[in-house]
Amino acid sequence: MMMKNLLVAVMLLLSFATHSAIAQTTQASISGIITDEQKKPIPGVSVQIKNNSTGFTTRTSTNSQGEYTFKELPLGGPYTVKAIYIGYAEQNRTGFMLNQGDAVKIAINMQETSQNLGGVEVNGSALRNKAQQFGASTEISSKTMNLLPVNGRNFSSLTDLSPLAGPGGISGQLGSSTNFTIDGMTAKNPTSSGSTTSRSGAPYSISIESVREFKVVTNQYDVSLGRSGGGTISAVTKSGTNEITGSAFAYNRADFLASSYDIRGNKRVNDFSTYQYGFSLGGPIIKDKLHYFAAWDHQRDSRPLLIADINS
Repeated sequence: MMMKNLLVAVMLLLSFATHSAIAQTTQASISGIITDEQKKPIPGVSVQIKNNSTGFTTRTSTNSQGEYTFKELPLGGPYTVKAIYIGYAEQNRTGFMLNQGDAVKIAINMQETSQNLGGVEVNGSALRNKAQQFGASTEISSKTMNLLPVNGRNFSSLTDLSPLAGPGGISGQLGSSTNFTIDGMTAKNPTSSGSTTSRSGAPYSISIESVREFKVVTNQYDVSLGRSGGGTISAVTKSGTNEITGSAFAYNRADFLASSYDIRGNKRVNDFSTYQYGFSLGGPIIKDKLHYFAAWDHQRDSRPLLIADINS
């Protein structure tokens, strides 16, 4: 039964792999203005962006003010921005990486082809072109999650890395005032008002192996977030790229390493062990067109449960 459920999950991931860019809400965008050599805006310029690691491509045209905007872009990169207009040399800007919530501004200056110029390519840095957002936020990347120990393998335990996070809540508010989203969808437990990423009777859970990054945002945010008085924990899951990547982990606490006696001094007969193991794997099915990503996280925790000790 377990293998059957795993197979169904993998097939669903493959079925929706080509639509991952539409399903995820990343709040990441690339925008800018295109001008001529006199710094005047050029309307109608064809602008194309491409994620070189996945082949994701989309196009638009500049408006009457020479402005262009791409919203809700898949995370990662590097991204290349290409501008084409009749009578001007093709312009390329490359090397831009996108993380959750990034708003990258890229201004392009077109040059006339009468100067016998070929295509012009400029390597950029997203760090210099990011627009400032409202509110304080703390970003936790996949690299950070791999380096830090996480008890129970619940990524939301790392919210304490935010200076405004406290025991059970954000900004001094109750835990019920914290909103949780995964790929833009609400992931708040309707029964306990907590995260659905926990193992305490939540409707569903998500493996830390499948989380690309997450952000802790306080309640001074802009209109893109809301529905909470304390703050928002927004996570984005991983997806496949043109490179085959994966990971594997295992943690075992064996029963024979624990004391043979319980806290009362009596001989222990119950199992006292913890086993955590799993893997993640992603890569291309058809380069630049179809990709896959799957993660499996198994946890088994056995321990004695002492309710009462009644002497008769």
